[in-house]
Parts: sequence; structure tokens; C-alpha cells
Amino acid sequence: MQTIKVCDISKNFRDVHALNTINLEFKAGKIYGLLGRNGAGKSTLLKVIADRIKPTSGRIFYDGEAMLDNVTSRDLYFSEPEKTMPDLMKVKELCYYTSLFYPRFNLAEALQVLKDFGVHEKKRLNQLSTGHFAIVRSIVALQTRASFIFLDEPTMGHDAVNRELLYNEILRIYREEENTIVLSTHLIDEISNLLEEVIFIDRGRIVLEESLEDILGNHSYLIGPPEIAGQIEKAYTVIKKREELGFTFLLVKQSGETPALPSGIKVSQPSLQDIFIAYSMNLDN
Repeated sequence: MQTIKVCDISKNFRDVHALNTINLEFKAGKIYGLLGRNGAGKSTLLKVIADRIKPTSGRIFYDGEAMLDNVTSRDLYFSEPEKTMPDLMKVKELCYYTSLFYPRFNLAEALQVLKDFGVHEKKRLNQLSTGHFAIVRSIVALQTRASFIFLDEPTMGHDAVNRELLYNEILRIYREEENTIVLSTHLIDEISNLLEEVIFIDRGRIVLEESLEDILGNHSYLIGPPEIAGQIEKAYTVIKKREELGFTFLLVKQSGETPALPSGIKVSQPSLQDIFIAYSMNLDN
């Protein structure tokens, strides 16, 4: 599978509009960040893509086909936070049964990686802590080595050390398989160095969809006295403006050529999280 296209997808739960006319394309061989606040629509979108729930309107195309069959379904794996597996199933059993469906699954390697994380293969799923359960489902997902792996909140309940170990494991599998991995999370700064493409979603709508390089390259902070900042404000798309300690802080998006900055204006680079928060707060106003 080389592409997954999301075409005009909307999803309503009675009077709640979880997704509103979403259009996206996931291409082969990239790491995407699907970023948004809690309740933004991230999980709903992934469940629609994985055919766990049906959209109210719109269609998903898998390499141009409008449905997953027995072959293409093995090219996609969706890992969700909810415990959908039997509670009494053991970790080793989950790995084994998953390996029967996904031919590239490396059972011995999966068990060794879980052991390195401190997860015992004979533990039942209902005996696992929140963090260890998240580790199990993420490692199982990565070991499928599917063409498209969707990880929904993969670090839920992790400590800082395990989060870093998981990020290293994600990169290792990605480099070996050159597959597509989609990370859905609100821990934006932590995963930013993994990402190639970024999708901001808020209130069921796509707010921003660009490469990480373009997003960071096109956004900057302009900082200076209010009277000078006011002179240049109209030359930019201002995403966020604040006054602090007698200075004006402008988070701007540049498009095309911009005028030379006057003396007294300093430029600094916002983080991906700064940019995301600014866009989200704009929608709140």
C-alpha cells in the first residue's frame, strides 16, 4: 500500500460533530504527527481510517480502493489506547496471535524488546499498569512492520525514560522498513524531532498541514517595542500577539517576500508546540 486518501470525511455522534470535511493524504515512507488537544478528533479520524467505525459522509481510499480486503488489511495496523483485547490474554499470546496475521512480525524480537522495557511475557493484560500496557500495544504495533502503522497516544502512562526508549524504537523500525508511521499525541515538543509531516487538528477540522521543515521555516517570533512592532505587523500573517514587559511579541507566518526588519526588532524561532498553541488559541477567540 502506497497511499491512504481521506476524502471529505465527516463523523457525527448525534449532535456532536467529531470530524468536519477532512481531506488528507498519507504517503508511503514518512512519519506523520497528528497533533491536537484532547477531544480534537484525532482518535475518531484514526478509527475511521482503520475501518473501526464508519464515517457519516466521505470515503477512505487505500491505494485507490474504497475498502480494505484481506490482503490490504495486513498493510495497516491501528494501536488504540482502549483495551480491546481479552483481559486474561497473556502478553506472549497477544504477540503470537498478532504474528499469525502479520507475516513480517518478528515474535522473538518483540518479546525481547518488551523484556528490555521490563514487561514480562507471561503477564496477563489485565495485570499490566497503564504504562506497561501502552508499551505492549506500541511494540506489538511496530513489530507488525505494516506499511501504515497508526499509534494513538503511544506514550500514555510512560515515564520519561520509557518514552525516550519508545521513540528510539519507532525510529529503528521506520529505518528498517521505510514504512509510514502516524503518531497521534498531545506531547508535541517531545516527538517533534521524529516528524517529517505535521497535521494540526482542532474541533474536527484540519488547522494546518505542512512538512515540519516548512512549518518551522515559515513561522517566527518578531519581538520589539510596540511602536516599532506596529509598523511591521501588517506585512505578516499574525498568528498570535501579546504584550509583555513593555515589548510586543508577534508570532507570524511568512508568505513570499517580506520587508527588511527595522532596527529594534529581534527574531527568534518558536517551537512546534508554540505554533500549535497559537493556532489553537486563535480558534478559541
